[in-house]
Amino acid sequence: MHDLVIKDALLRDGFQTIAADLAVDGERIAAIGTGLAGRREIGAAGKWLLPGFLDVHTHMSLPFAGAVSRDDFFTGTRAGAFGGVTTIIDFTAQKPGEGLREGFARRLAEAEGKAAVDYSFHACIGTVTDRALADLPWAASAGLTSLKVFMAYSRSGLMQDDAGLFRVLEACRAADVLITVHAENGGVIDLLTDRAAAAGDLGIAALPRTRPLFTEVEAITRLGHLARATGAPTYVVHVSSGAGADAIRDARRQGAPLFGETCPQYLFLDDTVFDGPRGQDFGCCPPVRPPGQAAGLWRGLREGHLQVLATDHCPFTRADKDLWQGAITRLPMGLPGIETLGPLALWGSGAGELPSDTAIRALTANPARLFGLWPRKGSLQPGADADLVLYDPKKYGELAAATLHMGSDYSPYEGRRGTGWPVLTVSRGEILVQDGAWLGRPGRGRFLARGPGHLLA
Repeated sequence: MHDLVIKDALLRDGFQTIAADLAVDGERIAAIGTGLAGRREIGAAGKWLLPGFLDVHTHMSLPFAGAVSRDDFFTGTRAGAFGGVTTIIDFTAQKPGEGLREGFARRLAEAEGKAAVDYSFHACIGTVTDRALADLPWAASAGLTSLKVFMAYSRSGLMQDDAGLFRVLEACRAADVLITVHAENGGVIDLLTDRAAAAGDLGIAALPRTRPLFTEVEAITRLGHLARATGAPTYVVHVSSGAGADAIRDARRQGAPLFGETCPQYLFLDDTVFDGPRGQDFGCCPPVRPPGQAAGLWRGLREGHLQVLATDHCPFTRADKDLWQGAITRLPMGLPGIETLGPLALWGSGAGELPSDTAIRALTANPARLFGLWPRKGSLQPGADADLVLYDPKKYGELAAATLHMGSDYSPYEGRRGTGWPVLTVSRGEILVQDGAWLGRPGRGRFLARGPGHLLA
C-alpha cells in the first residue's frame, strides 16, 4: 500500500506518454504501473501528470530603483505552486567588498523558513576580483554550480568588460560551473540613454530605443566567440528576440557551447504595450520587442537553440512603477510571471507554436539537466523527488490579477484566456495546491545543493 497514488493519468515527461498510475512513498516516486493501491488515491482520468516545473530565473525580494520586488520566498513560491512550479533558482548578491560566501549566507537566511518549494541559487558577481574568482571552487562545492554575470548595468557596478568576462569564463570552465549571462551591449545602452536624457526624452517609449534589438544580438554574438575560445559552457538568460535566438543558433553551429532561455513576456507581448496609458507597467530589461520577433523565439524553442522557459519573475505594484515619475532611469524594471509560466507555455503549445513535449521539456527536464538537478527534479522516474503537476488540458483558464497570487496588483497578461490549467501540485510527496486551494506551508522548501550540469545537444 503506497502513501499516494494518482490513478489513470497520462504520464508525460516530454519524452514519452504513458497511461498509468503513479505511486508515491514518502518524498519519492515509488512506482509506475496499473492497479496500484494507495492510502490516498486521486483520480486523474483525462489529465496529464507532469514533473513539477522549474523556474530557474526568479528575483525574490530584489531591491530595484527605490522599490523591492513584491514577492518574498514564501509569497513567490506559493504563487509558483499555484501554477505548477515546484523548484526555483534565485540569485545571491554581494555587497561591496564581500565574497560569494557572504552573499550566499545572507540570501540563504532570507529563504530559510519561508520557501514553500525547494530552491537553489545562482552565485552572482559584479566586479571581477581575484577573491571572487578564487571563491568559485568553494561555490561549486557548496552546490552553487552556476554563476550570473552581466554585459550591461555599468552604473550599478555589475557590467563586465570583455577582459573580465573572459577571465570569468576561464574560471567557470576550470571549476565546472555553468556561467549564465545577461547579454546586452551595456556601453551602447549607456550612450543612448545619456542622449535621451540630454534631449529630455526618457518616457516609456525611450525604453526600446535605448535598448535596441542590435544590443542583444551583438552581445550574444560576442559572447559566443568568447565561449568558444574558452570552451566554457554558457547560458544566455531572458533572450528577448528572434534575432537573439538566431545569434545563439549561429554561435552553436560554429562550435560555441551556448544555451539559452526565453520568457513568456517575450513570447506573448510586444512593444505596442508601451503605447498604452500605463506603458510603464510593462518595463523590463531587455524590453519586449517589436511585433514579429516572438515568432523567432518560438522557432528557437522548436529547433532546440533555446532550451529553457523561465520567467525573470520580479513583480512590482503599480505604485512601485509610478516611482519612475516619467523617466525610465527611475523605473523599477521587472514583471510578475512565476504563476503563469506553465499555463502560458502550454497554451502556446496548444495554439500550435510548440510541440507539447518540447514545452514540457523546457519547463522540466532541460533546466533540471543544465543546472545539475537531474534526475532528482524534472523527472517522473521512480526514485525522483515526487514533484508533480496534474494538468487538466480541458480546464478553461483566464489570467487576471484578482485571481492570481503573485505580489503584483496587475498582470501583464490581463484577460488572456486559454484551455489547460494545473489542478494539483505536489512537492516531495506533499500536496501544496489542490483544485485551487492552498494546502502548503511556509518554510517546508529545502535548499538544493546542485551538482555539475549535464549539457544538452
